[in-house]
Parts: sequence; C-alpha cells; structure tokens
Amino acid sequence: MTWSMNLSRLRGNARLYAKLQLIQLRTVVEYRADFWIGILGASLMHGAGLVFIVALFGQIDELGGWSAWEVAVLYGLTLIPAGLRELFADGPWLLRSLVNSGEFDRLLVRPVSPAMQVATRLASIHGVGQLSLGLTLLILGTTRSGMDWTLWKAIFLLVSVLSSLGLLIAIGFLVNMIGFWEPSAQSAIPTAYAMLIDFAKFPLDIYSNVIKVLVTVVAPYAFISYFPALVLLDKETPWRWLGFASPLVTLLAVLLTSWLWRKALNRYQGVGH
Repeated sequence: MTWSMNLSRLRGNARLYAKLQLIQLRTVVEYRADFWIGILGASLMHGAGLVFIVALFGQIDELGGWSAWEVAVLYGLTLIPAGLRELFADGPWLLRSLVNSGEFDRLLVRPVSPAMQVATRLASIHGVGQLSLGLTLLILGTTRSGMDWTLWKAIFLLVSVLSSLGLLIAIGFLVNMIGFWEPSAQSAIPTAYAMLIDFAKFPLDIYSNVIKVLVTVVAPYAFISYFPALVLLDKETPWRWLGFASPLVTLLAVLLTSWLWRKALNRYQGVGH
C-alpha cells in the first residue's frame, strides 16, 4: 500500500513538474526574436571553443593521448546534460535573488515543493543551442573515432546523460544555497564553481594533480564526460571503472543536496529577520 502511494505521489510530482516547466518554455517561446537570438548566441559561444580545438589539432595529432574526435566526444558529453539542465532545471541560479527579494516566502506558502518551484523557475532557451551542438559533436565524435556501438553502450550512454543531468542540477542547488548563509546580493562562488565545467571538455590526462582533484572531488564534473568516455571509447586505463560510478556520484550529490536543503529551509526566516 505504501509503495503504491509513493508511486502515485511520484507520478503526480512528475506531471506537476512537466506542467510548471511547460509554462516557462511557453513564456520563452512567446518572444520569438529572443528565442532565436538565444539559440544562436549559445551556439556561437560554444562554437568559439570548437574553433580553438580545430586550430589546436591543426598543429598536433593528439592531446594527452586523445584524438580530435575523441575530444569531440568529451565536448558532447559535457554540452548535452548542460543543455538539458538549462532547458528543464535552470531555476536554482535564481535562488539567491529569490531569497534576497523575499520572493522565496511566496514559494513556502504554496502547496507545492519549494525545491520543485525553484527548479522550474527558469527555462533558459540557451539550452537548445548547447543540446543541439552537443548531440552533433557526440554523433560525429563516436562515428569518426571508430567507436564500436553495442546495445549495452547505448544504454550506458543514456544512463550517463541522465546521471550527469541529475549531478548538474544538484550542483546548481548546492552552490546557490550559499545565499541562505551569505545573503549578499552578489557572490562569485557560484559562477566560479560553474565555470569549472570547462575542464570537463578536455582529457583529465593533460591537467596537473591539483586540477584533477578539483574536477573529480571538489567539483565532480569529470564524471559527466571524462570517466564515461573512457568506457564508451574502450580506453585502457586503471581509472576506466570510474565511468560506471557516475550514477553513484550523482546519488551522493543528490543526498548531500537534500540534506543541505532541509538545513537551509530550517535556517530561513524571511526578509527582515
């Protein structure tokens, strides 16, 4: 009976989440000029990074033992979940503003999970540009690098992308919940933390040990691209097994986020207190 009730509640939350997010997406699409400019802007921004890659591999054959098309796979694995997060759960990046303005009070009195309301607060159309570019790079990279497609790899890729999406959403909440403890209008910490994802677009092998620890432990972005790519591309390395640990890392991040979120809600007293 309890299992049935939990399943019914989960379905209800999923439907509600979809409705809330659809409202945000419809709002964005209403302004068609901004819609297309946003997609073009995101594509050009990440395309600039690709120009650098093309220029780099015009001078060298490999980067840390990775070919140009293998690096394209890393790029794709990074951009796809990032694009999905921007499209469906970019709201946490408004959390500091909600807390400082007092708007967060309104979320608490509604009969809907505050976390769900925050997650669906923003649908960034830039995500379409990231997602499209990421899919293109992943398809080209896996095809041109000679990767052998199998059913289990297709399933692994799907699980990895969904796991990476969950990890990015959890990180978005984690770094922006600092607003509950540091209620200043601006903070460089969330932005700096978010920018670390750029390290995931290149092989971990080229970085120093400090950077490796940073993007594996402190900001575990390596689990959305590098480690899954080791599995997909059949890279012979002692660290290959960590590609299978990506869902576990996401689970730990989600549990940490849930625990800290409860602490934040208990701490929050509203504007003026």
